[in-house]
Amino acid sequence: MIRLAKSSLRNAVVMALVTGLLVPTGAVLLFESNATRHEAMDDLKRDLSRVVEILALSLSEPIWQVSPDLAEPMIKAQVDDPRFVSVLVIEPSSPKPFAEFQREVADRSLTLSQTRAVLRDGREIAQITVTMSAAPLLERRRADMLQSLLRSGLTLTLSLALILIVMQRRVLQPMNRLSQAAAKLAAGKLDQPLQQTLDMGRDDEIARVGKAMERMRQALLAAFDELRQHASTLEYQVTQRTAELTEANTELTQAMAHLKTAQRELVESEKLASLGRLVAGVAHELNTPLGNALTVVSALEDRWGKLEAMLSNSVPMRRSLLEELARDTRRGQDILQRNVQKAADLVRDFKQVAIDQTTDSRRDFDLAQVVEDVLVMVEPSFKHTPYAIRTELCTGAAMNSYPGALGQVLTNLLMNALVHGFEGRETGLVQVSCRTLDAEMVELLVVDDGVGMDESVRRRIFDPFFTTKLGTGGSGLGMHIVHNIVTNVLGGQIEVFSTVGAGTRTVIRLPRLAPQRAAVDGA
Repeated sequence: MIRLAKSSLRNAVVMALVTGLLVPTGAVLLFESNATRHEAMDDLKRDLSRVVEILALSLSEPIWQVSPDLAEPMIKAQVDDPRFVSVLVIEPSSPKPFAEFQREVADRSLTLSQTRAVLRDGREIAQITVTMSAAPLLERRRADMLQSLLRSGLTLTLSLALILIVMQRRVLQPMNRLSQAAAKLAAGKLDQPLQQTLDMGRDDEIARVGKAMERMRQALLAAFDELRQHASTLEYQVTQRTAELTEANTELTQAMAHLKTAQRELVESEKLASLGRLVAGVAHELNTPLGNALTVVSALEDRWGKLEAMLSNSVPMRRSLLEELARDTRRGQDILQRNVQKAADLVRDFKQVAIDQTTDSRRDFDLAQVVEDVLVMVEPSFKHTPYAIRTELCTGAAMNSYPGALGQVLTNLLMNALVHGFEGRETGLVQVSCRTLDAEMVELLVVDDGVGMDESVRRRIFDPFFTTKLGTGGSGLGMHIVHNIVTNVLGGQIEVFSTVGAGTRTVIRLPRLAPQRAAVDGA
């Protein structure tokens, strides 16, 4: 690499010198060649004019005497000049030339021709045409330029040799030693001072670079010593901190295990509490039909007691008394049948909902029917309040899913509306609706006109243990369980939209065919 850098520097210097001398020299030669051509053509034009004039004056007498022998020496004296290409003298009265000279020429672009009349006593007796070439003059000048170029090349060669010798001694060798010293520094050999390899007595740029490298070596030595000390300190701190983190991680793992256990217990408690609310509501609702039935049975027992007393005392029975007894018995039977049937319906619906929520089994069902069954269980909680539930259910939405999980979701939403949504309100309405979106999806909407919630509460509504009723009975797991059931059990999506003072709108989109699962997650 060092030898390559050295060779590259030498080649760069040589190329710079050669380019710096040859390019200007070539440009000058090209300029001089063009200038020489123009000067040669200008000189040729001037000499041609003068020669034609001289020959026209000199040949007037031989032409007048019709003596070509006298004209020949005059023409020959001129054409000895190599620039002459041709001389042609023509008399108007003779078809043959009076005198003629012709020489071969290679480049016709360098020739000039001029024709002039030969006069005798003011009368034209002939015409002379002379053609001359600038090629001989250009050849001489090109030879001079070639000699100049050879001298320049010799000067360039000698200059290069001298420059390379000086550069080898003053630049390349010091840079070679500097490169070797830099390579040692790069290899981590910082113990040997650079004064042993570099000439520090000089005061040029290379020596200043060497001194800077020596200062850098000393600074690196000091920095490495400091880094080693710092690394030793860090290693001790890392070891100590790792032990502390390991202990803290163990404690955190145990705490997380306890927290997950507590969360599962709270979730189960929330499920049992939801089922308990259903039991309380159904028990309260059963009081009315069962109380009515008990009242009717007591009344009928009193009537039958009177009848037995009449029979035991052998008192004659009146027709009106028997008819009255029959009417009371029929009315009591009707009242008893209606109330017992109502109680049986309540028990049947509660049984189905309770079975769904406790066994969490998968079955085929109609969405509207499950919603109605759940509403029967929840309506007792609304019965003695100024709040109402209104439904708009689309029948025929057949599903294969988990009705117990769906019932728990709907129960939690309705109880949230009752406890949180209508707090401080004199009236309130919850609208429950369902509809079919397409062949694969259904939609369940629960909308109330309660107090609503701000954005900070809405964003955290599905967070576990988040509640606005902290310390007043709220566990903060109701909506978290709803979200887990909708997304993990039923395979759907849930969105809550709310504005303070404008109520809350919950949109649940569910697949008709729920995904397969092993157990309810978080429920």
